[in-house]
Amino acid sequence: MYVVRPLEGPGDETIEKLSKATFDVAEYVIEFAKKEGMADGMQPIGDSMAMHLACHARAQNMGAKGAEVLRLIPEAKVTVVERCSGHGGSWGIMKGNYETALKVGKPAARTALKSNAKYIASECPLAAEHLMQGIENLDADGVDAKTALHPIELLAKSYGLSEE
Repeated sequence: MYVVRPLEGPGDETIEKLSKATFDVAEYVIEFAKKEGMADGMQPIGDSMAMHLACHARAQNMGAKGAEVLRLIPEAKVTVVERCSGHGGSWGIMKGNYETALKVGKPAARTALKSNAKYIASECPLAAEHLMQGIENLDADGVDAKTALHPIELLAKSYGLSEE
């Protein structure tokens, strides 16, 4: 539920206070939607979306809030990609690790590709780019998506606030 993990400095009063006062944006939107509802005006943007669950979202122990955000969009059919993108922070971009990182992320890229998603989303911009590189390496001619977007960007698109 909180952005700062309680395991980061257990017993540290400052970290606990920060943790209780900080929310992930997707977590905030879902909480708001449950309590207040969403503003009128959302439009369908295409029914197929693949949502990569970022490692940091798992570490935050908040559930698949990004996928929940996408499901708020009318007519959205969301395929959840629960595999590692292979990025691993700065590890996956290191020259000596890059090929291994692509191999690790290949199952995630395949899942996203098989979903025939119009949009690919991830809450982690680095993992998203790595996932897209994995899809390109699979010679994915059938994928409409040219970039992976954050779920909030797709929500904004549904409201007509963003071109992409």
